[in-house]
Amino acid sequence: MGQQFTFIHCADLHLGSRFKGLGDTDPALASKLRESVKESFERIIYAAVSRDVDALVISGDVYDDRNELPSTRLWFSEQLSRLRKPVFICKGNHDSDTSWDRSIAYPGNVHVFGTEPERIPLGDGFEIIGVSYSTSHETRNLASMIQGDAARFTIACLHCDLESVSEGYPYAPCSMSDLLGRSVDYWALGHIHRRCVVSKSPYIVYPGNIQGRSFKETGPKGAYIVTVRDRLVTGFEFIPTQSYEWADLTVDIGGKTLNDVVGEISSATSGQTICRITFTGSGELDRMLRINPQDVMRAISRRMLVSSMEVRTAPPFDLESRSDGKDMAAALIRAYEDACKLSKEQVVDIICRNKVARNSRDFYMSMSEDELHNLLQESLLNILAKMEGISCR
Repeated sequence: MGQQFTFIHCADLHLGSRFKGLGDTDPALASKLRESVKESFERIIYAAVSRDVDALVISGDVYDDRNELPSTRLWFSEQLSRLRKPVFICKGNHDSDTSWDRSIAYPGNVHVFGTEPERIPLGDGFEIIGVSYSTSHETRNLASMIQGDAARFTIACLHCDLESVSEGYPYAPCSMSDLLGRSVDYWALGHIHRRCVVSKSPYIVYPGNIQGRSFKETGPKGAYIVTVRDRLVTGFEFIPTQSYEWADLTVDIGGKTLNDVVGEISSATSGQTICRITFTGSGELDRMLRINPQDVMRAISRRMLVSSMEVRTAPPFDLESRSDGKDMAAALIRAYEDACKLSKEQVVDIICRNKVARNSRDFYMSMSEDELHNLLQESLLNILAKMEGISCR
């Protein structure tokens, strides 16, 4: 049986980072959110110790450069000393050099890669190669500088912007062709905050950041535990580490009570969740949402933290019974029913007869048929509500 090697891959810790749009008027909440990033990394250390991994690989942006403090570096060093196994770090665009780097040294088990590729053997049959940014706005193609040993399982640790998954910050840019044919078996990447397994042959992995910080970073966040045997990845497990999960939810109120809505929202989330909720559709709950929104907010907030609520609902309308009338509402309902019988292309053609809408044709064509019909229905209900004197703002 071949030798086994297990490591944890994480990236984009952003220790010391501030959260956007929350906690500004609540100091206690702001403090909890800042501490949540540390809690997330503590869970990674706990997993590394409890699973007895052979190494921890951190692919850049350990700190949040504008908020890095000596106390943060000291805390991070103390956490790494708990592991007593090798830790490998490459620097990213947020890892600026500070005056206290030398005065608060990392423990002896930590290796920070330099600005040129470094190769480090990891026992029989394994190696890691890494390279750090030379400047916060790195323009070098770091991936093209790495070449693995074909006789070993090679891990490459770098912080880069892969064009196929880029989020618009092109530091250390590279393409898929730069990652192939280099005798690298696992590309341990950082920089993209969205968890993304780009390839499994070879493994090209962005674990994402360890704690979401805004509604741009929804869903579970964490790290990967990777097990290698006989030069093959035999275990690849995601471990969630977030203290708070961000969720952008859309809830249709049709035929639902307040308890139904609260239950639906609760089932769609787990743990401590920060929600932004948009209510749509038509139903009896529309009146409560408009007259007593704070009561709805309080009912939901017993289960989770609600950042904001947007009400885009309408009162209940029996469209079928009202379509036979001779008033304007009936004419609109019949037009909607006729539109629902058309193909997506035909509906988009009608929408784009409007000169302004014509500029967004690609957007409408990217929608599914269900999404397009939902848009039509929502538009109809909003018009009917306004016609009957009910504000939809």
